[in-house]
Amino acid sequence: MESGSKPQSKSSLGLLGIFRESFKATNRNKKLLVPILLLVFLSISKLDLAQNYILAPIDERYENLELQFARNPPTGDDLRLDLNTPFWRATFDVILEFFFIKVIFLALSSIVLLVFFVATVSSSYEAYNAKVLGPKKMLLKIRTNWTKPLLTSFYMILITLGIVFLVCISSFIAILSARNSWSRVYFGGIAILILVWYFYVAALWIFSIVVSVLEEGFVGVKAIGRAAELLSGKRLQASILMILFAISYVVIDQMNQVLITRYDLSTSTRLAISICFTNGLNSLLTIFMFVLFTVFYHERKTSHDEKEVKGLYIPIAAGEA
Repeated sequence: MESGSKPQSKSSLGLLGIFRESFKATNRNKKLLVPILLLVFLSISKLDLAQNYILAPIDERYENLELQFARNPPTGDDLRLDLNTPFWRATFDVILEFFFIKVIFLALSSIVLLVFFVATVSSSYEAYNAKVLGPKKMLLKIRTNWTKPLLTSFYMILITLGIVFLVCISSFIAILSARNSWSRVYFGGIAILILVWYFYVAALWIFSIVVSVLEEGFVGVKAIGRAAELLSGKRLQASILMILFAISYVVIDQMNQVLITRYDLSTSTRLAISICFTNGLNSLLTIFMFVLFTVFYHERKTSHDEKEVKGLYIPIAAGEA
């Protein structure tokens, strides 16, 4: 017997509806998401501890160089940035080592997150469709799909760098041609545009790697194009989602700062609290963000498929009439 009230189409979900369905999908998939959350937390925390351990002697060398600079400030010709002098050579080596280690650990953290991203998106998509993805199938999906979001992210990095380059060039031209107070209005508009584009590009990035995981044949530029197509008409909604997550990450960071600065704690204790608190909440928030964008993808794909079906059948029906 049919119910009198028609269920809401999942293609018509609003912002609150996406959050509601994401919580439901998380609850359905908690048997897989809880181990994923723990593994993400442990992996990222171990990487953070290893990074801090490796960077400790480099930080100490940098502090010694600062003290040396304060006690014996260079004058005259010594102020020139000459890498042949011992001081500037040592400073350059410290900075180079610091950035090299940071890049290595950033790459490792990104690979860890992408692997767990595949697991979270695959299992959440099945859970959202009232299916269960077993551990063996999930491991198979990770093994076959983990390189897809990596390649898509590489192309997104290139696109982002291209946008940054164009913004820098246009800002430089504007600075050279600025002659009156209208330049301030122009720069204000540019700043707002950059902020809006930042959140949209971030949303497009996540959405495109969701596409690369869930749709066969869509990797790299094709996945980005497919994501942009599905987000058509919902760019503002996607940007708002990213703004909400950005605010949440900032709140977590501020809470951590308050926690470690309120009490007189040793450096090691502060580091342990900071890593556990920040990584724990950030891992939870990141996993939920993956689930939410999976639900958002399902909503947009359903809406897009419905429009394609209507486009195919309405002309036929009109012709038959």
